[in-house]
Amino acid sequence: MSEGLTIKRPVIVKVKVSEYFKKEMGIELQEALTKVDTELQHLDFQLKRMLIELDKRNPTGIPSARQQMEAERQKRLQAKASLTEQLNSLEKLAIGSEVTQGTLESLVEINVGDDWREVMGVEIVIHDNNIIDIRRRKYEQNEA
Repeated sequence: MSEGLTIKRPVIVKVKVSEYFKKEMGIELQEALTKVDTELQHLDFQLKRMLIELDKRNPTGIPSARQQMEAERQKRLQAKASLTEQLNSLEKLAIGSEVTQGTLESLVEINVGDDWREVMGVEIVIHDNNIIDIRRRKYEQNEA
């Protein structure tokens, strides 16, 4: 008979929505928006400085530099739009509902004969920073 094996498996982390969660997540999203706005201002300032410097030393490099900075600016604008959408979605979340917050990894010992779906089907549920449930999916024999 073969030995067991220890593997890494994904663990889904869910949060039960509460007023506390909505407040804390709102603060985090607002801080992230402020950071993106600051980065956009910094990029605009850098672009102006770079254009002045290139105008003196290498005017032919201006279009390339402008294009590169605009690409960076677009990334920040997309991030800002995503954060704004998350903030709007946060307001609509129903108290008591569960939302997926991310995925972690855990180690698990597996053996011949284990049900793969049960090994991989693990969730952690958090409510106001406290773990309130660790779910291990159980499958019935006739479930496909």
